[in-house]
Amino acid sequence: MAKENFIKKVYNFYSRDLTSNEFERIILKETPIRYKYFVRSIDKTAPHKNKIVESLTFIRNFTIAFLTKLSPVIRIIYSAAILIFIYAFVLAQWDLAALSFIVVNLLLLFEVADKLTAKDELEVARDVQTNLIPLHAPENNEFEVVCHYETAREVGGDFIDFISKPDGSYLISIGDVSGKGMSAALYMMQVRLLLRHLTEFFDNPKSILASLNKNIFKHIKKGLYFSVTLADIQGKNLKICRAGHTPLLYYDSAKRICSEIKQKGMALGLSNGDMFESSLEEYELTPNTNDILVFYSDGLTETMNTGKNEFGLERIKDLLILNSHKSAGEIKTAIVDEVDKFRGYAEVHDDLTMIILKAK
Repeated sequence: MAKENFIKKVYNFYSRDLTSNEFERIILKETPIRYKYFVRSIDKTAPHKNKIVESLTFIRNFTIAFLTKLSPVIRIIYSAAILIFIYAFVLAQWDLAALSFIVVNLLLLFEVADKLTAKDELEVARDVQTNLIPLHAPENNEFEVVCHYETAREVGGDFIDFISKPDGSYLISIGDVSGKGMSAALYMMQVRLLLRHLTEFFDNPKSILASLNKNIFKHIKKGLYFSVTLADIQGKNLKICRAGHTPLLYYDSAKRICSEIKQKGMALGLSNGDMFESSLEEYELTPNTNDILVFYSDGLTETMNTGKNEFGLERIKDLLILNSHKSAGEIKTAIVDEVDKFRGYAEVHDDLTMIILKAK
């Protein structure tokens, strides 16, 4: 009985929180990403006629790439432990082999501790960023509004926001800061706060974006650029301004046609002169009942599968037409599910952000 209890405890310890999805994530998604992390620093050499020589060359280069990623002290100790193990194995000196095994596991313990510390910090950053992303739009009687926010890494450079105004109207913003990961997330938070601040002083999307562009050059790192769509919603009337962002998708329920709204506008951070403001074009729209509007980032259409094929805009249009009779929430679910199915086990390359409005 005691033996059975011990075996059960060991089983429970290793199987706790273990799911098939976790295996899929580690083996099929994270392993290729980690492999690429090392391979990208390997010097590219011409293929060798002899496959054995080519394989040995790759192993050597991969080993060097791995060792280079270690700190100097850890690199020396790790290499020494491996050499000692090989020496002990050849001469059957198992006490030395055991010692090298212990050393390698201690190094592994240090590396895991560093990784977990970094992971904890990223989780804190993710929580901060997630708390900045609104879960719901302001209450209104004109539209069903839902949003979806998914980062490619722990944190991302996409953002969405709903900004209520004193007169009862509100602004919708969706943007994509250049870059990925932590740096993009930090700039995203700066830009979002700056955008919110400027809405207190300007009353139309074009003026807000023009001022935002000037402030980016004043207060944020040079070379940063980002795209954004800003929409002012008053009742059922929308005034939309697009600065280099993906075109708005509009489903006309009467004609059962899905089209793109492609007004002019360059991305912010590219020009500090009058060229930026003169490039902006405001577009006004009053949707009819059951018409659908989709604001989205390029991570949606550029989602790739394992065959390196992109999901594409036409699939989104087809999904809108096919699911147009459903609620905004159901339409969002249908699109996200189809994107996940298409992507399969392929690496996630970009953040995926989306806002859907369905006119009541």
